[in-house]
Amino acid sequence: MAIFPEENDFLSLFECEPTLLDSTSKDLPFYYNKATYRFSNGEEDFIVTLSPSYGELKIQVTQRASNRLLSLLELKRIHKFEITSDKKDHSSVLLTVVNEDSQQMIEIEFKPYFKQIFKEHFTR
Repeated sequence: MAIFPEENDFLSLFECEPTLLDSTSKDLPFYYNKATYRFSNGEEDFIVTLSPSYGELKIQVTQRASNRLLSLLELKRIHKFEITSDKKDHSSVLLTVVNEDSQQMIEIEFKPYFKQIFKEHFTR
């Protein structure tokens, strides 16, 4: 089972309301839905789509001035999604993907500017 923050934590982190895939069912818990957040830090625009129950995440980052794609990260097996900073001027997350013989850690900063650091560690 993937470990993701609660819905309110994402509202605070991304500072926007998500578009939900199934917005008609009030009884469907956030964890089992697909949520898309669109926000900006002033320099870059972000589209973050997550499906916590499947452990899936997609982050698309474009440069605001030119609309040029800077990064596209699409993960299908996130083990853990941690919010490492959620402040007005600094926000970041740490994603953990566990494979058979390795563990991948992806650090992403959304504010003040986009930054992505990818590290892989062998577990065997």
